[in-house]
Amino acid sequence: ASAEHVRRARRSDVDVLLPLVGGPKAGRARAVRRIQKSLESDLYVLERHGQVCGAVHVVYRRSLAAGGLVATVDCLAPVPGEPWTAASPDLQLLVETALRRAQRRGCVAIDAPASDPVLIAELDARGFAQGRTHLHLTIEKEGCP
Repeated sequence: ASAEHVRRARRSDVDVLLPLVGGPKAGRARAVRRIQKSLESDLYVLERHGQVCGAVHVVYRRSLAAGGLVATVDCLAPVPGEPWTAASPDLQLLVETALRRAQRRGCVAIDAPASDPVLIAELDARGFAQGRTHLHLTIEKEGCP
C-alpha cells in the first residue's frame, strides 16, 4: 500500500474535517456527515501515513448558462490548516482529483472560488481563467440580514 493516497472521506474523518466547515459549531459534524452521503458532491481526502493532510469538496449542479453539468470546487484546503506553498504536491494532487472527478461525471466546466495566491497560481497553471464574479450573502436562520 502507498504511504500517500487520495480517497473518499469516511465517517472516521469527520473530526479532522471540522475546521474546514463554516456555520455554527453545533451543526458542523452533521454538515460533514450529510455531505458525505450526498449524491450531488464528492468529498475526498489526501492521506499520508494514516493521517489526513488535505481535502477537496466538489459540488455538481446543472447549469443553463454552461449548457450542462458544472462542477464547483467548494473547498480545497490543507488539514490541519497550514497553508500550502507554491507547487505543493498535495495541492496538485487534490486539484487533479477534482478535475478527474468532474470529467468522470461528464461536466462541461469546473469553477473554483479562490482567494489564496498559491491556489490561484495552481489553478492558472491548469488552465483556469477568470470567470464570472459571484456575489455572496450569508442567510441567517430568521431570514436575510
